[in-house]
Amino acid sequence: MSENGLSCIDPRMTVLDILSRHRETEAVFKAWDSRAGACICCQALFDTVQEVADRYGLNLKLLMAEINAVVRPADAILDD
Repeated sequence: MSENGLSCIDPRMTVLDILSRHRETEAVFKAWDSRAGACICCQALFDTVQEVADRYGLNLKLLMAEINAVVRPADAILDD
């Protein structure tokens, strides 16, 4: 977690890294499968989020926002 209380999820992280640290992000990746036309967790587990967005023509900014949205609530609870 960064100093400002926000998650350190970065587009240079692999899907596996994100899933292993934040299991709740699996739902986000699954929701994006239809846009990608493939199972991201199956076909791109070792790719960075940037690579996934590039390969499947996804909106990186929106994908990152959705990933961070599910991670931040859990981080906020830990800070209390």
